[in-house]
Amino acid sequence: MLPTYRHDSRRRGASAVVVAISLSMLLGFGALAVDMGMLYNVRGDLQRTADAAALAGAIALMDNDRLKGSAELQAVVAASRTQAATFASRNAVYGLPTPSLGVNDASTGYLSDPTSATEALSFADSSLFNAVRVRVRRDATSNGPVELMFARIFGENTTGLKADATAAFMDGINGFRVTPGTGNAGLLPITLKTTAWNNLLDETFTSGDNYSYNPNTGQVTSGPDGILELNLFPGGGASSLPPGNFGTVDIGSPNNSTADISRQILEGVSAEDLAYFGGELKLGPTGELPLNGETGLSAAIASDLTAIVGQARTIPLFSTVSGPGNNANFTIVGFAGIRIMYVKLTGAMSGKRVMVQPALVVDDSALAGPSTGSSYYVYQPVRLVR
Repeated sequence: MLPTYRHDSRRRGASAVVVAISLSMLLGFGALAVDMGMLYNVRGDLQRTADAAALAGAIALMDNDRLKGSAELQAVVAASRTQAATFASRNAVYGLPTPSLGVNDASTGYLSDPTSATEALSFADSSLFNAVRVRVRRDATSNGPVELMFARIFGENTTGLKADATAAFMDGINGFRVTPGTGNAGLLPITLKTTAWNNLLDETFTSGDNYSYNPNTGQVTSGPDGILELNLFPGGGASSLPPGNFGTVDIGSPNNSTADISRQILEGVSAEDLAYFGGELKLGPTGELPLNGETGLSAAIASDLTAIVGQARTIPLFSTVSGPGNNANFTIVGFAGIRIMYVKLTGAMSGKRVMVQPALVVDDSALAGPSTGSSYYVYQPVRLVR
């Protein structure tokens, strides 16, 4: 006779409770996973928006108008924040309305070492500003918090998220290195004495403001544009520099010919030119670099200089020069961004001109470290630093 079994209703009831609890836990974990995945995507969109806004703001900060005086400088700073806000508003965040930046969510300032993760943004001197910091929010403060889905069953309806980004352009340029990725260096083989450059900046010795550069067309025309000029070539022209304040330098072999100088003016300094210095032209530990060269300027390069009128280039600055003529030895101590505005090296001496004005220069081949005061208006390209 086979034994008989009876179902235990108590065991069946206990199993149902365990299943119910397990299902609740699984549903809870599932809800958490869905909401966490959604928040991860929202956070990624916020970060991409902050990155784009910071880059756009920093690029707008590199406007030549910042050289035209305090009013224009403040306008450039304001425009950089506006550009950051504009780019933030163009980026959708996980299908939600595009974010706007709060009053304190876009800041423009100065970083002496953009590679430092701890240096605070300085707002002391707007003429030095080189960085834009952006915070993009979706919280109760700005743009509204992110609505949750399944987490509502646990009483969590919304949560706040934010993303930060800082973009900057590095100054403190102390040399140049050419690679296949950078292209030639926009370094002219023409050097200017530091005292003459400083006199131009503090307006104690200038040739006035007689030429205007149009950034939209790249053309130079007669008439003022708010940036003072200097006449490099001595002669009877107004505020021409006396001899000894300028010259040409050999960027490469000391036996550089006029053809080499012409090529460097037109095409920039190549890796082959810098091979003579071991691959890079750079100020030494004492902040100096000796270069051979020649005092004065030759009329043979007039057409080459004319060909680059309106283009922003870098020139070396020297502190002292020794030796006559083409046996001159210049002590290079820094670099400056300039734009050639007008060239005339023929005819009577009184009519000869090589007019330049300060200009912002961005060069992929530039080498930089923490700001050392060795360069003026020469920068590496904008990049995200935080």
